[in-house]
Amino acid sequence: MATARFCPQCGTKTILKANFCTNCGESLGGKAEGRQAKKSASPSATGTPWLPLPGLIVLSCYLAVGIGLWVFVLRTEPFSPTPTRSTQASTGGSALPQDHPQVSLPEEVTSRIAELVAQANAAPQDPNAWRTLAEVQFRASQLDASYRSAALASYRKLFELAPNDLDALRGLGNVYYDLEEHHKSIEYYQRYLALDPDNASVTTDLGTMYLYTGQVDRAIASYQSVLAKQPGFFQAHFNLGVAYQEKGLPEQAAASLQQAKSLTDNTTVQDRIDQLLAQFSNGTAPSQTGSTTSPSTSPFQQAVEALFRAHEMMAPKIVRIEWPSQTQARVFFRNFPMAGMPQTVRDNFRDKLQGQLIDAGQKTGVSGLATIELIDIDTQQVMETLTTTS
Repeated sequence: MATARFCPQCGTKTILKANFCTNCGESLGGKAEGRQAKKSASPSATGTPWLPLPGLIVLSCYLAVGIGLWVFVLRTEPFSPTPTRSTQASTGGSALPQDHPQVSLPEEVTSRIAELVAQANAAPQDPNAWRTLAEVQFRASQLDASYRSAALASYRKLFELAPNDLDALRGLGNVYYDLEEHHKSIEYYQRYLALDPDNASVTTDLGTMYLYTGQVDRAIASYQSVLAKQPGFFQAHFNLGVAYQEKGLPEQAAASLQQAKSLTDNTTVQDRIDQLLAQFSNGTAPSQTGSTTSPSTSPFQQAVEALFRAHEMMAPKIVRIEWPSQTQARVFFRNFPMAGMPQTVRDNFRDKLQGQLIDAGQKTGVSGLATIELIDIDTQQVMETLTTTS
């Protein structure tokens, strides 16, 4: 039985289920959009090694099989109308959904990371050692979020040693992106683009950060600037469609998403874009889906609506949101797999939502108790109750 295939770009032997070559980052589907979207994240693009080949093979196997079950259970269909970072989403790679349960990396990988930590600490003024460590920690953080703080610290050290280092600037922007510290991410992406203004991926990611911070026109301008230079850049078309929908321009949104669909032969991605187009045409975009709120809603209500409408797992399952009062919401879902989650996963999922709700209450000046009920619309069962108290 065949257990391997070979990269069409560099000839490296890889496992059958891998999406990308472990050596050069090439899409194993061989499509141009895969090369384009992954280029800046691949080891060959930066000159920074991810891991030695044995460790890479272990990690690739883990990506292919170890997380498959929970990606299937937790990854919602259709995918959320939420813009995503250009180095992850266009080819349906192995980056995890936002609220995927934390994955433990194989021992071979953690041991290699520990070696790189020791090497960087032994050469505190060597930017190459810190660059290597930061890149590896960042890639590890895509599976195990506990590595984010370590990646951030390493990128900061690299930035301290080389303030104009492009890897440091982009790395800091990417980590802050994942930490949802959008304004900080914007700062470092802007610094990067001041030095390398033609980088399509970073410009697209900057546009997405503008969109998350409510600067829709700046987001659209960023995506359009990418497409003026690279008309075939999948992720800019996809994110532009989301931005147009957010601005209330459904025809332009549909045209951008159709263009994105034409740029990929990945049938899974095409099907998901079709489903997203159906959501938009039925009025079920993030800011429109069955909401009973009005333009006069309070800042807290707007923050809560935005939290749920932009959530990768929950947004596609929301039927409507009701507000019996300004501090009480009832979010109705259909086919949301809360009951199927293992208890530890469910606890982590609930705790993160609770923390985001508390943060929304603090930022919008809610002084009393606010409650959000998550309700299965078919059974009318309250699946969880969240509050602004810890």
